[in-house]
Amino acid sequence: MASRIRSRMSSCLGGKGNKERRGAILVLTALFMVFLIGLLAFSVDLGYMMTVRSELKRATDAAALAGAGGLTDGTAAAELRAFEFLARNPVANRNILVDADWQDHLDELLAQNRENFEVHFGEWNSETRSFSESALNPSAIRVVARQNNAPLFFGRVFGHDSFSLQAESIARYQPRDIVLVLDYSASMNDDSELRRIWEFGEGSRSMVESNLLQIYQELGSPTYGSLQFTPQYYTQTGKAPTQPCQPQIVVTFRGDDVYVTSTKDLSNVVLQFSDGRKQKFDGLSGKTGTFKGTGSYAGKRIDRCWVKSGCNASGEGPGYGERFEDTTANIKAYFGLNNVPYPYRSASWDSYISYIKSSFYIKKTGYAKKYGFLTLINYWLEQKPRYQETSSLWMVSEQPVHQLKEATRMFFDYIQEVPTNDRIALVIYNSPNQTALIEHHLTDNFSTVLDTVRRRQAGHYDHMTNIGAGLQYGIDELLQNGREGAFKMIVLMTDGVANRPNNSSTARAFALQQAQRAAEHHLPIFTIGVGMEADADLLVQMAEMSRGKYFIVQGGEYIVDYQADLVQKFREIADHRPLVLVK
Repeated sequence: MASRIRSRMSSCLGGKGNKERRGAILVLTALFMVFLIGLLAFSVDLGYMMTVRSELKRATDAAALAGAGGLTDGTAAAELRAFEFLARNPVANRNILVDADWQDHLDELLAQNRENFEVHFGEWNSETRSFSESALNPSAIRVVARQNNAPLFFGRVFGHDSFSLQAESIARYQPRDIVLVLDYSASMNDDSELRRIWEFGEGSRSMVESNLLQIYQELGSPTYGSLQFTPQYYTQTGKAPTQPCQPQIVVTFRGDDVYVTSTKDLSNVVLQFSDGRKQKFDGLSGKTGTFKGTGSYAGKRIDRCWVKSGCNASGEGPGYGERFEDTTANIKAYFGLNNVPYPYRSASWDSYISYIKSSFYIKKTGYAKKYGFLTLINYWLEQKPRYQETSSLWMVSEQPVHQLKEATRMFFDYIQEVPTNDRIALVIYNSPNQTALIEHHLTDNFSTVLDTVRRRQAGHYDHMTNIGAGLQYGIDELLQNGREGAFKMIVLMTDGVANRPNNSSTARAFALQQAQRAAEHHLPIFTIGVGMEADADLLVQMAEMSRGKYFIVQGGEYIVDYQADLVQKFREIADHRPLVLVK
């Protein structure tokens, strides 16, 4: 009994304590809910502030990149472009571009937002990671933007209606390591040669011949014997008559015919051709005549002839008259070259004369057996283009290599418009061993590289075109000497078809192999093909394999005029300036 009474008393006392505790928990819960609501309000406002900060930073990033991309157009244009891209990115639901025609008065919008938008121009030091302002050819841009009085959702409960933020972004051009791989094969002077008249037609004659005259003048209009610029035939005057019945005969050798004049009537003419065979023309009349091979002798070059006129006779054949010979010795004597040293180390007057007698292109363009500076310069361009053969050709306007030099000079001007710490290397796939040659390793001394570009001539070291070796050497240079963090690229130019190593098929495969190697190392190749003979398919394939770009310059209908298009293509390549955010 006593134990049951104590149990009930204890139960009654415990129930009262539980009720008191439940009341205390309700109070604590209410207080905690107030705290939670406040914390939630603070979280909402803080999250909103972080969102606005992200939006503002995104806007300044876009503005800095856009402004840096416009630096080549001047700081005013760059500032306006930066502001445009800042305005294109709304921040805190605020959009500056409220008008449909906002682009027409972007200047006014910029003026209205000056307090919240700043642009500074200068240079970025990668080593110290610092920005220094400079108005002289800046390569970096700093954009500062502010967001003032952005409304808070719950902060006003605590007396804070709004907040302000500021963001800063710096962008610059990424420095580039560029390897120029240039074609200095012998074909790079073909547009200055008479062959273009045969290949492209008579419409190109005046342009080719004018270019050859320009080259002659650029060489200082030299004088060698009695040679004139316009080529002349060799003419031989016969023996002076010693008797009244003897004639005075003059014979002009004109390739596959001879023109004969005599003071007496002609009786017969015997022609001897370059293969030693002879043809005789009897029963002649008159004092002049043109004679050339007929039948199986048609088109053959005449090296010697005998002219029977009056009472002359040579006794060298039945009825043969006076002999006239188109020999090297006679030609040199006629043009006063016997005591004139040949102007260069390679070749001689004899080899030049032999060339004029036998050249396919000389004959096809109407200059067979014509001697003068026009055909002499053509001989140098076609047969003796190397520096060790004709050392002055680098300084003349041999085409198209001269246009390549001019376009390269403009390219150097373009890449220096903004000092982005670029470097240039020069590789030419023309070398004594028919591969390629690194003329300059990566350097910021552009003037030295450009001077070498200017001082090389078509076929400088060799005649051949080894595109694969040029790429190989260019890739090696970037892999060995390229800077970490620099954008690396190759610019390759050619006017023809790869023909080394071995043959065209092997050479093409080798070039594609090297293009694949460039792709594996993320080195884009920008290819430029000039003229109708360039292997456009190969250049397109190499550019696409390496994720570069290709440019094909076809040139004119007759003689190719590359320069305007070349400059435009080099301009596009120079404008390929990767931008990078540095802050």
